[in-house]
Amino acid sequence: MLNTVEQDRLKELEQAFALFNETSLQLTNAYDGLQAQVAYLQRQLEASDQEKKRVADRLSRLLDLLPAGVIVLNSEGRAVEMNPSAEVILGPDALGRDWDVIVMNVFFQNNDAGELITHDERVYQLTETVLGDTQGKILLIQDVTSARELQAHVSRHQRLHSMGEMAASLAHQIRTPLSSALLYVSQMNSEGLSPDKRERFVSKALNSLHHLEGLVKDMLQYARGGKGSEHRIEVSDLITMLAQNVETQIQLSESTIQFQPVEAGLLIIGDKDALMTALQNLIGNAIDVVGSHAEIEVSVNRVAENKVDLIVSDLGPGIEMALLEKIFEPFFTKRAKGTGLGLAVVRAIAEAHNGKAWVTSIPGYGSKFGIRLPLAEVKDVA
Repeated sequence: MLNTVEQDRLKELEQAFALFNETSLQLTNAYDGLQAQVAYLQRQLEASDQEKKRVADRLSRLLDLLPAGVIVLNSEGRAVEMNPSAEVILGPDALGRDWDVIVMNVFFQNNDAGELITHDERVYQLTETVLGDTQGKILLIQDVTSARELQAHVSRHQRLHSMGEMAASLAHQIRTPLSSALLYVSQMNSEGLSPDKRERFVSKALNSLHHLEGLVKDMLQYARGGKGSEHRIEVSDLITMLAQNVETQIQLSESTIQFQPVEAGLLIIGDKDALMTALQNLIGNAIDVVGSHAEIEVSVNRVAENKVDLIVSDLGPGIEMALLEKIFEPFFTKRAKGTGLGLAVVRAIAEAHNGKAWVTSIPGYGSKFGIRLPLAEVKDVA
């Protein structure tokens, strides 16, 4: 027989053993539940991996079929990945090279629109996006040669269409000064014509012929789209030449013109003769609108870091708000002797130089006409 102490100890052991069994069962159940959760998460992960693989496969196929070139640059600017189209454009040996070296080897120059041009005159547009945490860039390069050629073709077609309208519009404009010139010239042979009258007839005949010359010049400039050659042009030199070219025109109209100082070092790329025509047209327009004794100001303002405005201001009657949108349209004019071509030529020249023509005006206080042009980048003028 067990004594009381031993019986108590035995009960304690039985209770401890029962508690151990219960705890062990709970741990077993928890472990089974954890295993089931792990298995579930593993199945979810496998499904996610499969979906990622499918997405990656689709993206890979898309990049292979994409006609544009896709290039991945690392943080050092080296091409580490390219799709097949990029290899066709840049060559398979471009992989692993610095992007600056690739551009120097493959492309001949950049135009003012930031497009890359190859030696065989293919035009490519380049866009880029920066990867997170400055890990590099993704570049997209696509051939826009056909689009540019189509755009030029459409512009040429529009100009040719306008020329048909122009021929009809200019017919009576040409007839009037031509008839006047013929009349004055014919009277020069009259017997007994005094020297004063002869000189007056010569002056009037010359004015009529200059008018004809201006009409023909505007027509040709508009027809060819406003741009011929491309050269580096110092803006200050352009304004100096403009002052010389309009001196006689200013004197004959008894007008005054003031040229504001021009910031040194402003360079543009384009056709100096075409730009000179545009600026002279703006000055001539101011004189025609104001009449004699016009007060004109020419200024040059830098716009941000990469554009410049060439501005011709006058203190004339101004332009009504309703007419501002039409002022640059071909053949639109409010003057009896105008053809409506001078300002259209200005716009054509500005757009041919990747710029734009603009106007602001307050009726009764005058107008400002401007040509906004892109400044040449340092690499374009080096």
